[in-house]
Amino acid sequence: MIHKIYYHSLRFVVRLAIKLFYRRIEIQGIENIPEEGPVLLAPNHQNAFIDALLPATLFPRTIHFLVRADVFKSNLARKFFNSIQMMPVYRQRDGVQNLAKNEETFQQCHEILRRGEVLLLFPEATHEGVRKLRPLSKGFTRILFGALEDGHEDLDIKVVPMGLNYSNYSDSQSRVLMSYGKPISVQDYKAQIAENAARAMNALRERVFAELAEEIIHIEDENAMKAFNVELERILPFYADSSGGYSSRKSGNPFYKSREAALQQTAADSSYFRRIFIYDAEMGKRKLQAPFFYINKRDLGYWVIQNIVLLVFLPFFLLSWVLHAPSYFAVKALLGKYVKDRQFHSSIKLVGMLILFPLFGLIFSVIVGFCFGKPLVVIPSVLLFFPLSVFIIRELRLPYRYCLTFWRMTFIRWKNKDLYRYLNRIEEEILENIDNHENHIRNK
Repeated sequence: MIHKIYYHSLRFVVRLAIKLFYRRIEIQGIENIPEEGPVLLAPNHQNAFIDALLPATLFPRTIHFLVRADVFKSNLARKFFNSIQMMPVYRQRDGVQNLAKNEETFQQCHEILRRGEVLLLFPEATHEGVRKLRPLSKGFTRILFGALEDGHEDLDIKVVPMGLNYSNYSDSQSRVLMSYGKPISVQDYKAQIAENAARAMNALRERVFAELAEEIIHIEDENAMKAFNVELERILPFYADSSGGYSSRKSGNPFYKSREAALQQTAADSSYFRRIFIYDAEMGKRKLQAPFFYINKRDLGYWVIQNIVLLVFLPFFLLSWVLHAPSYFAVKALLGKYVKDRQFHSSIKLVGMLILFPLFGLIFSVIVGFCFGKPLVVIPSVLLFFPLSVFIIRELRLPYRYCLTFWRMTFIRWKNKDLYRYLNRIEEEILENIDNHENHIRNK
């Protein structure tokens, strides 16, 4: 009972932190999740520990996890990860002598599935921040087929491919799309297992690969992948918001998959790639955080009112920033000095937010309370404002960026008209490319 309360309390806190950490989390295919019975969740792996935390907090059923063994090194870490239903899986880099320990973990996995529960493991076995699916290991098929042994041949295990797509896997306030594919029944391979287990494993692995690749952005070509990243950062979120003429919202897995297909069909020497990379470089150099069409579709009156509103709220925004600056710079320094693998950046930022925000909030409130000489009044007031300040930063951060972009674009238009027209023309070509492809799909 105590463990259950602890688990669900921790899950609630982490879920809240994740929803604050990401700008938007979109979930598709929730109807594909079996409401009961044994399930093996098979997600892609781009973003270290976050890839486990997202389903742990947002999946409708309780999950058991297989995670890399090196995070279990200390006794404290081992107790913590065990308490949230995570089990270690050892690889050769963890020492050949430790591989035998996997047998005990696999037996636990078999029992979890036989009890009709949910197990999550990453079939790619390692993480990498690329928008493509890497070859799947044999380990997950061995666990699945092992669960069918010893009188459990009729166990109806469903494998659910789960796509995790990040707009930027290493940054906070980015967007996440979780997409669940249709469940694959392991019973479909029962006859094949009896005939040739190795072939059955390969067949299941190939099917999971094919269906998981449909739930993520899977781009092999380097130029196409880079162009997709530019579109996703610079154009697509604003394009989706501005596409009121379409019958359905232009976002989600089908829309992004259509861009994936279009870019992969683009010739490697196409001028589209060259021009979109120029556009990205120039926009970055001039710190333009929104595209021209997004800024220009709003009239001058809108930007005047927006500037006035943001000036009114500026003291609250700056105070909120001062409150959170110590934890922000502490985490940034830690990442810069000790963490070379960018796939861990989001995970450490999230943990830093969970630990350092309340810690610095308490310290700050005590200091301010004693400085003003009324600690019993000031400390509770600051502590109440502290969580509110998180929402203030979250909701005002982008409007301030877009207002600054408006003034930077206005300056470029006045100071360098040729550059303004040049970037505008490239952006129009990008939008035309997207529109033409979307029209082609709708007219099929």
